[in-house]
Amino acid sequence: MKLKYMIPALCICTCTTMPEMLHAQDDSLKKDSTERPFNAMDYVLQKRYIPQGREVNNSQPGKNFSLSVMGGVNKLRGSSSLPAWFNGGIALTKDVSSFNSYRVSLLGGFNDELKQGGIELDHLFNLSDYIGGYKSGAHISLYTVLGIGGYVSKRDGMDAKIAGGVHGGLQARYHLSRNWDWYVEPKLYLYTDGIDGADCPKRYDVGYGVYTGLTYRFTGLPIRMKSEDMGDNMFIEAAIGTQGDFGKPVRNNLSGLQTLGPAASLAIGKWFMPLGWRISGFGGFHYTFNSDNFKSEEVYGGGRAEVLVNLNTLISPSVEDPRLEVNLSAGYEFGALAHRSSDYAKKLRTFHGPTGSMQLVYFLSDQIGITGEARYSKSFYTQPFKSGITQDRHMQNVGVMFGVQYRRRKVDFDAKRGFFQPYNFAYATVGTNFPMRTAGVKMKDIPDMLGQQISLGVGRQYTPLSAVRGSIEIGRYAYQHGGVYPLSVTADYMLNLTNMIGNYSENRIFDLNAFAGIVYTHHEMEDKNYFGIQGGLQQSFKLNDRWNIFAEEYLRGYNGKITPSARTYTSGEYTFVLGASIGTSYRF
Repeated sequence: MKLKYMIPALCICTCTTMPEMLHAQDDSLKKDSTERPFNAMDYVLQKRYIPQGREVNNSQPGKNFSLSVMGGVNKLRGSSSLPAWFNGGIALTKDVSSFNSYRVSLLGGFNDELKQGGIELDHLFNLSDYIGGYKSGAHISLYTVLGIGGYVSKRDGMDAKIAGGVHGGLQARYHLSRNWDWYVEPKLYLYTDGIDGADCPKRYDVGYGVYTGLTYRFTGLPIRMKSEDMGDNMFIEAAIGTQGDFGKPVRNNLSGLQTLGPAASLAIGKWFMPLGWRISGFGGFHYTFNSDNFKSEEVYGGGRAEVLVNLNTLISPSVEDPRLEVNLSAGYEFGALAHRSSDYAKKLRTFHGPTGSMQLVYFLSDQIGITGEARYSKSFYTQPFKSGITQDRHMQNVGVMFGVQYRRRKVDFDAKRGFFQPYNFAYATVGTNFPMRTAGVKMKDIPDMLGQQISLGVGRQYTPLSAVRGSIEIGRYAYQHGGVYPLSVTADYMLNLTNMIGNYSENRIFDLNAFAGIVYTHHEMEDKNYFGIQGGLQQSFKLNDRWNIFAEEYLRGYNGKITPSARTYTSGEYTFVLGASIGTSYRF
């Protein structure tokens, strides 16, 4: 097509479509004119969505108050020479809304140089509920902490100083049950001058601290407990292994693993998940260095109390009855150590100190598990010498133990319970005894140092857990190739540990009992009467519905010298008798 024809055709098309385009533009302008223009201020001030928090009102039981007991450490940064100090106290908390709480705390602290008291007022904000909403039954909450405090600090030999401060931090809270919480709270502090009991050129101090505590909530939360009665998640365990003192004085003379010796322990405890407690008795001997012999044995024994943390349920609270558990423990132990050196003025010394362990438990069945545990203990004691010198010493004990644990891990044991009926029983025993002495004892002489006893007794099993019994015992305590022949009367309370942990079962053939009681002994040689206490363990095997056989071990303590050859311990002149018996009992 020629150019002179193309130009007119293009103009005709343009004129034809232009009215439609103008009409569409006009409609568009009319539509836009009805919309509000964008307003940045309205966008900023619009109401945000806030997740639903836990309902809090004063009509609830307990009025949403909580009471806490806590402890921790504080440390100053910068030029202050003050060592870290321990702080502990009590606190009262009030939840005022779904996300906000207020807390007042009374504190007291100390170290070797400082004594301190104080009061703090804090605002706690429930960060986890504010971000993610309240979840009924959740075990973990995270709070922000912001507060002020006033303190009085006094150093030895200086006037008391008054200081103030502001602080902030985070609180991680674990709900153990409906009413109990455990928390950890790290904080940063900005103090006015005088918090360390001294003047600072900067006129202020910066510090930090970490606290942990237990809280009782007067208003309960809907937390599903992992234990529904006393026996749930309670356990007993027995272990054997090795332990040695790896302190520097011993390592310098005994290299490698020469210090290791055998060790054993027996424990009872209970889990509340993820926390628990355990009480243990332990004993054994290790090797050490002394001036008489290059390498000699030291016998020891004692008890410990510990707090346990189960890492499985701490990390994942919904976990129940894992096959493999990882547990941590921390606690304190007390005991006695028997030395062998002619340089020592006193060869039996008491010790005490902190202890901690890491334990693995693998459950072969629902209730029976095998354990492996590595432990460290730092045990302090004083050692007097014949020269008049007294040394402050400590042992650094490291050990590994392997054992067996029996635990009720499931709460459906009620279906396995039998119907219990109280019953009476009579029993007879025969056994051996050893009035304790530690000096001059050699293995070949032990048979001549053992005595004998026989006893007859009766008792009653009132409940699956509790029984009482009494006995008359005739014995012989070895003394100078002859002996003395005491007459004893005993009365005991017995606690059935297997029923306590595993519930009563009429089909069970083995029971473990702990017993404790009083004992009266008449000493015919000196015509004296002695009163004491005793405690021990009994292992019982069921033969049929009427007859049992059992073995038991006990320790008796008397105020006085029970035989002329028995050693007296402590300034109170106490003597001890170890004993073991086998016997049979008849139920009626």
